[in-house]
Amino acid sequence: MSIVKKIFGLIPSSKRRQLPLMLLTALCSAVIDLVGIAALVSVLLVVLDENFLANNHLFALVYDSCGFGSERAFIVAVCIAVLVVIALKGVCSVALGQVRGRFMMRLFADLSQRMYDNYLSRGLLFVRSHHTTTLINNVNAMCHRFAHGVVSPLLGILTEAVVVVVLLVLLSLFNPWVVLLAVVVFVPVALVYSRIIRKRMAENGREENRLQVAQNKTMYEALRGYADIEIAGAKPYITARFARGIESLRHYSLRAMLMRASSSHVIEFSLVLGVVAVIIVGLAAGQTVGSLKVFLGVFAVAAYRIVPSISRIVGSWSEFKRNQFVVELLTTELSHPVEPTSQTTERLPFEREIRLEGVDFAYDSVPDNSPNGAPNDNNDGVPNDLIFNNFSLAIRKGEKVGIQGASGKGKTTLFNILAALFVPHKGALVVDDKPIDTPELRRKWQNNIAYVSQDLFIPDVSIAENIAFGVESGQIDHARLHKAIATAQLGDLVAGLPNGVDTITGEAGCRLSGGQRQRIGIARALYKEASVLMFDEATSSLDEPTEREIVDAVAGLSEADSNLTILFISHNPKTLEFCDRVIEL
Repeated sequence: MSIVKKIFGLIPSSKRRQLPLMLLTALCSAVIDLVGIAALVSVLLVVLDENFLANNHLFALVYDSCGFGSERAFIVAVCIAVLVVIALKGVCSVALGQVRGRFMMRLFADLSQRMYDNYLSRGLLFVRSHHTTTLINNVNAMCHRFAHGVVSPLLGILTEAVVVVVLLVLLSLFNPWVVLLAVVVFVPVALVYSRIIRKRMAENGREENRLQVAQNKTMYEALRGYADIEIAGAKPYITARFARGIESLRHYSLRAMLMRASSSHVIEFSLVLGVVAVIIVGLAAGQTVGSLKVFLGVFAVAAYRIVPSISRIVGSWSEFKRNQFVVELLTTELSHPVEPTSQTTERLPFEREIRLEGVDFAYDSVPDNSPNGAPNDNNDGVPNDLIFNNFSLAIRKGEKVGIQGASGKGKTTLFNILAALFVPHKGALVVDDKPIDTPELRRKWQNNIAYVSQDLFIPDVSIAENIAFGVESGQIDHARLHKAIATAQLGDLVAGLPNGVDTITGEAGCRLSGGQRQRIGIARALYKEASVLMFDEATSSLDEPTEREIVDAVAGLSEADSNLTILFISHNPKTLEFCDRVIEL
């Protein structure tokens, strides 16, 4: 009941209201299957029982009411009617399957969206402290597994269980011995098989997922670090690592496939065992082979439907156990409180200064109860391994401030606090005497900021979409776009491209040079019309002439707009010569 409660809790409320419909489709599927079984039994009875009219009042009633002239014509009519019923049964089953399939895909989509929103709401510290491939796997594969490997098998078990129970009840009205035989033969075998594989499938599912995530990590790292791998001659090492992962994944996937496939063979053995038992018990009781024909026929038709049902129940149960770990994973991930996000485009008024007041900050593990990714602390309420301790800073509007210091001294961390991406453990970020302490205020403040890093984020879209980042392509202001391109000195680049601003930049801007990528960052800031520009080692990977060009371009922006506030991180003192002052961390 605990796992069922957790599953129910993971299903969005909008989908919970559709569960009665899913149960109804399950019952309809069961009824349709039973109609099909009844049709097959009808054919069996009229073929195997030579005295079917005398022994079956329903057949006799239909025979007389429809005015059949011979038993042969009646049998042909029954066969045609059964054929039509089976065809209609197939059509209805497909339609009901589509209803269930659409429900499962919508459930996957809704749950995946919730996971996506949940992760993005948990702050930069959370994202940085988890591997990208793990988060992607949780959002995509785990949510898909929940819909198709947990909920769908449970609905399948319910459907097949209804079919089996109703079929056994109806068969008991025909001949209780058929039901007794089916229960005695099939149920123990199914229970023993389920008990044997249950734990193994659960363990196998967890290991399969772990190995799949590991393979994604290896592939991601190999593609991202291709140049380093090639230069270092590390391709054999990476290839061998990938091959070992594939071999382990193959082993566990094959193991799962064999356990699923074995269910049909176990049930097939049960069927043969049942037939043998009927013959042996019947002959031992003194019955002739002829007298066993109808009994065996009915048992065979019942088994024709019961065997697949039990096989699917066992298979669905195995699949559920294989994916049960997903329920715990998603329950844990989604139990984190989601901080409300603001999508406002309004900007926070900024007229005088930005201040940090008595800031404490440390990189500890991100606690589950911290909606903004604030760090942990020790028992005294003081963060461990402080990067900033009672740190205060004031930056006046229109200032050009350089930040320098050795690696690990907190330059990028300072930028992340100033940009309201990190929330201090103590102290506050204040803009014009207004503390930035709510999601709405953080969003309004960030609307003022443009952030250009050394590794500028450039998605694989057009130059225009990269510069007007966050704006749909059909809503880009092209006059504003071309002004930003001209000011960032990208005009020659764009003019020389076959598709101009519609040229695709490639993954991570791979079709652009380092200087061109940084100029796109500047153009992005200009298009946004940001009042605060933050450059985080934006020129450190460039050659000296290109670095000077970028710095001159930034300085030119300040000369053109004296209200523009510029913060610039660099290890090179010459790069910061255009600044009004330089802060050493």
